[in-house]
Amino acid sequence: KTIFLTGNNNMRKGFTIVELLIAMALFVIIISIASGAFINSLRTQRATVALVAANSNASLALEQMAREMRTGKDFSQSAAQEITFTNANGESATYQWNNISGAVEKKTGSGSFKRITADNVLVKNLNFRIFNGSLADPYPPRITVVLQVAPANIPFIDSTVDLETTVSARLP
Repeated sequence: KTIFLTGNNNMRKGFTIVELLIAMALFVIIISIASGAFINSLRTQRATVALVAANSNASLALEQMAREMRTGKDFSQSAAQEITFTNANGESATYQWNNISGAVEKKTGSGSFKRITADNVLVKNLNFRIFNGSLADPYPPRITVVLQVAPANIPFIDSTVDLETTVSARLP
């Protein structure tokens, strides 16, 4: 017996090579765009987490300095980035910015300087301004601390956080 096929030929169903190449090219373009957006959002999230961590640690260091200065007396500076005073325990306390390591450091008494900011914080600047009272200005000494920090070891962002506080020393 001989069977004749009429109508559509079953051999003609499917895709041509050109159609497959166009579909694959569109798929690759869409996946590339989606991957780029995903990588960019991951990068932004990492930068945000690093910036928040640096801000949090710098705030803690600033609060530590302010708490000790609030009960201190006899404030003096040898440079804008360093302040020395007598703390509530009667010991000499010095805070300074180490521009080589990018850290805030503290020295008590005759000891050595110890870092008070974490390794994930890069301190870009630290300034102290002392406003001492006088006969015309009978207020207690006021110290303004200006701190500029950025996240350390994050090469693709250039964000800084500026923190500033003014501490009024309590007079005994």
